Amino acid sequence: MEQELDVESDLQKLSELVEALKKCGNDRERIEALDRNQRVQRWMQSPSWLRTFSASLSPECELIIKSLIAIGQEEHLLISSGEPALLAEKLRELIEELFPVETFYKEIGGIIGYHWTMFSLLSQGEESEALDRGRYHRPPGIDISSEDEEVRQYILQGIVALPLLAEIYPVGGAADRLKFCDPGCGQPMPAAKLFFCGRTLLEGLIRDVQAREYLYYKLFGEQTTTPIAMMTSVEKDNHRHILDLCETQQWFGRPKDSFRLFCQPVVPTMDKNGKWCLSGPMKFLMKPGGHGVIWKVAKEEGVFDWMQKLGRKKVLVRQINNPIAGIDYGVLAFCGIGFRDDKAFGFASCPRQVKSAEGVNILFEKKSGDQSHYCLTNVEYCDFPKFRIRDVPENLGSSYSQFPSNTNILFADIAAVKETVKCCPIPGMLVNLKTMSFTDSEGNLQEKEVARLESTMQNLADCFEQAADSNVPIKDVGLRTYLTYNHRRKTISTTKKLLLPGASLLETPEGCYYDQLLNAYDLLSNYCHFSLPPMPSMDSYLHQGPSFLFSYHPAIGPLFSVIGQKLRGGTLNQHSEMKLEIAEADIENLTLFGSLHVIAEQVMGEKDEEGILHYSDQTGKCRLRNVTVRNRGVDWEALNSFWRDQIERAELCEIQLRGDGEFIAENVNLNGGMRIVVESGTRVTAIEAEGEIKFKTEALSGHETGWVYHLADDGAIQLEI
Repeated sequence: MEQELDVESDLQKLSELVEALKKCGNDRERIEALDRNQRVQRWMQSPSWLRTFSASLSPECELIIKSLIAIGQEEHLLISSGEPALLAEKLRELIEELFPVETFYKEIGGIIGYHWTMFSLLSQGEESEALDRGRYHRPPGIDISSEDEEVRQYILQGIVALPLLAEIYPVGGAADRLKFCDPGCGQPMPAAKLFFCGRTLLEGLIRDVQAREYLYYKLFGEQTTTPIAMMTSVEKDNHRHILDLCETQQWFGRPKDSFRLFCQPVVPTMDKNGKWCLSGPMKFLMKPGGHGVIWKVAKEEGVFDWMQKLGRKKVLVRQINNPIAGIDYGVLAFCGIGFRDDKAFGFASCPRQVKSAEGVNILFEKKSGDQSHYCLTNVEYCDFPKFRIRDVPENLGSSYSQFPSNTNILFADIAAVKETVKCCPIPGMLVNLKTMSFTDSEGNLQEKEVARLESTMQNLADCFEQAADSNVPIKDVGLRTYLTYNHRRKTISTTKKLLLPGASLLETPEGCYYDQLLNAYDLLSNYCHFSLPPMPSMDSYLHQGPSFLFSYHPAIGPLFSVIGQKLRGGTLNQHSEMKLEIAEADIENLTLFGSLHVIAEQVMGEKDEEGILHYSDQTGKCRLRNVTVRNRGVDWEALNSFWRDQIERAELCEIQLRGDGEFIAENVNLNGGMRIVVESGTRVTAIEAEGEIKFKTEALSGHETGWVYHLADDGAIQLEI
C-alpha cells in the first residue's frame, strides 16, 4: 500500500486533478485526466486481478475504480480471498453504489471532487486563514410579531397568493437523537412518522396547508390545492416509510398527483485521516449528504418544472421536526412579503437562545474599492469558530444571542432557484464530523468519529449578493433576499432529541409541547378572552404536568384573530381539557371543569368516492353558548404522555359530528361522562328542563352555511354567522 503523502502536498495535487476533471466534458476525457495521475499510473503498471477485471468494464465503471485509486482508497478494492465470481459481484455492487455520487457531484469533480472538498475542509481545522470574512451585521428584517395594519396586509397578500405557492419538505431525517423505533419490531423510524399531539409530524404539516387553503376558500369561494414535494432518503428505509405513510393516509385527502417524492443522494463517509469507512467487505458506509442538495435534486428530477406547469411561482420550505411553524399568521405574512416584493429568497427568523444547536442568520459585508457587497446568509453553529462568531448574548443578562436563529423556514422564487443552481449546485458545503456506531468490514461493532460532506439548503442565499456604494445605508441596499422577525414560540420549537434528566427542554418533544401550551395560553387569554389557570414554570410542567390542555384543528383559524371571533369568553378551570377538531365552532361563555372534545368528521368539507377532500359548507357545526361542562376529566394520577396525546381520562364529554351534523346547546349544564353523536343531515339541540338534559333531534332544513368571512378595509378578516 502506498505511503501516505504529506497532507498539504496531497491536497495540492488533488486540487489540480479536481480542476482538470471539472473542465472535462465526458467520462472518456475524465479517464484520460486520471490516467495522468501518478497513483493511477503506478496501479496500471502493477498486475492484479482488479487490473485485469477493470479492463473489461465500461468507461463509467473504469472511471469509478480509477477515481478510488487516485484518492488512495484502493485497499478497499483489494480483497484477495473468496471466489472470483463473488468478488466480482461485490465490486460491481460497490461501483453501482458510487455511480450517483460521481454523477451528482460532477460539477465539483465527481468522486474525487467530493473527497478533496471533504478532506480539505477537515484539514482546515476550526479556523482557516483562507477565509475572507469581511464584516458581520445583525440582519435587517421586517418585524411581523404584532398584527398591525401593515402586517395584516402581508397576511392578506400571503392568502391571495396561495394559488401561486408550492411547498417542499425535507423529510429524510433519521431521528437518531430521538432513538425513534417501531415498538413492534424495533426497526428505526423516520422523524416524519413520530406521533406528536396524536398524529404524525407529516400529517401535522399537511393539516397546516389545508387550513390555509380552507381560509382561502372561505374568503374567495374557490379551492386551491398546493403542490407538495418531499425530499426523502434511503437512510433507514426512509423513502419507503414516507410512501407507506402517504398511502395509508390515502394521501391525506389530496390528489396523489399533487405530491412528488424525490430521494436525496447518500455519500461516502471517511475518518479524520481521509480513509473511507466500510460497513462490510467492499461496502462503503454511506449516509445522507445534507439538505443542501434539495435544490439540485429537485431541478434534476423535474420537481420545479412540475410546479411551474401547475402555475406556481414561489415555494415555501418547512422542516418536518418543527410542528409549530404553521401557527397563527407567521407563514402567511412571511410568504406575503416574498410575493409582494417579488423576492428571490427569504428567511423566517426569530430570537435564538445562546448556546443552542442552531445556526444564525447574518448580513455579510465585503468591501471592494468604493463598493460593499452584501449577502444575507446563514452560518451553522458548528462553524462559529471557523467564522469567529462568538455565541454571546445580544445584551448583558439576556438569554438570546446577538444574531437571530436560522429556522429552516425558507421562501424561494422557483425561476431564480433554477437559474442559481447552475452556478451553485451544492450550497453551504461543510463537514459533519460526529461519533457513530457501525459494523465494519470484518463484522465488528465500531464507534469512532466519522465525517461526511454535507450541505445546507439555506446557503443558496449566498448567491444573491447585492453591491452598493459604501456610503449607502444598509437598509437602502435593496437586497433580493429578506428576513422576517417573529416570536420564537410561534416560529421554531423542534422535536429533535430525547429529554434527558436535568437537561434543557430545548429541541425535545416535551419542550415543543410546552411552547404549544404557551401559544394556547396566548390565544385563549388575549384573543378569546378566556379565564385560565396560570401557566406552570418549565420545572413544574415537567414534574406536575400542564395546568390545562387545549388543542384544535388549524382550520378553525389558523389565524388567532379568526379563532378569537369563534371562541368568545369563558373559563377553563385547573386541569381542564378542551379539544376542538372542528372549523365551524361558535362558542361563547363556556365554563369547563374536566374534559370536552368536539370532533367533526367533516372539518372542512366532504370527500368524494376517490377520497379527495372538497372544501365546502358541508361540515360539522357546533354552537355552545352559556354552557357549563362538568366531569372528572383527565386522570392526573395516570402515566400520561401529553405531547403524544396518550392521555387517560376518568370522564369525558364528547360531541361527535358526522357529516354535516350540527349540535346546539345554550344555557345548559352538561354533567358527567357523555358521548353525543349527531348524524349527518340532522341537528341535535340540548335542552335542560328541571335539571335534566334532553336532546331534540330534527332534520336540517335548507343550506347551512356556518361562518361567513369578509375582508375589512384594513385587511382584517371579519366573521358573521
